[in-house]
Amino acid sequence: MGCVFCATGQMGFERNLSAEEVVAQLIHVARLLRERNQHVTNIVFMGMGEPLANYAETIRAVRLLTAPRAFGLGQRHITISTVGLIHAIDRLAAEDLQVGLAISLHAPNDELRQRLVPTAGPTSVGDLISAARRYFKTSGRRVTFEYALIDGQNDSPELAAELARLLARSGVHVNLIPVNPTAGGFGRPSRARVLEFERILVDGGVNCTVRVEKGSEISAACGQLRTDEAQPPAPESPQSAAEAMRLPVVPVHGRRQAASSPAPSPLQ
Repeated sequence: MGCVFCATGQMGFERNLSAEEVVAQLIHVARLLRERNQHVTNIVFMGMGEPLANYAETIRAVRLLTAPRAFGLGQRHITISTVGLIHAIDRLAAEDLQVGLAISLHAPNDELRQRLVPTAGPTSVGDLISAARRYFKTSGRRVTFEYALIDGQNDSPELAAELARLLARSGVHVNLIPVNPTAGGFGRPSRARVLEFERILVDGGVNCTVRVEKGSEISAACGQLRTDEAQPPAPESPQSAAEAMRLPVVPVHGRRQAASSPAPSPLQ
């Protein structure tokens, strides 16, 4: 979606993933964790790409991961993160799912948000808040607004107060994310400035936390995921992706899905 502070967003679009490819990733990670006597507990659809721009495959992946005959993961352990596709948020609310929704806001007003998120519309801030209310009313699931704090861009006390006035007593949760260093030249605010932003929101009646970041030392944290190398050709079919990972394929409800070993899934 071209967010100016996100290295992933500067890569350009290649293609959409299939639901089978998404599920195959989880199978792969689950097997690695099994060797450590651990298991996957939560899933967030985010990172390299916009899940709701690949709507049908995202929903199909969610249903595969939560189906009792497949992974059997609880719907409330899944979150879908979006830059804010209004029609898709409303469509998701009507799916009768209990997944969480996280919306990347990054600004309390439209002028600033359009500078940071070039795909944002002229009334995106108000539109997203309204969509979040509709999602909560329909699903009963609280919505999280993600706010990447960028030094000198959107981290001032004045903007924190503006955001607090906008979201006070709305029931949403704000997740503050000190931006991770990328080649774009955007930096994270000082720890003191981050905590001041959080304090203003909390004092203004907004539920708020500062995200604990992991992976920045290997450029794998939020906003850093990218590759500098040419991508191989897309697999000919979803089955090819599973075969490339040496995963068996079994039919499920008329479709072909990457399957785990006969032992009980470590995600259950």
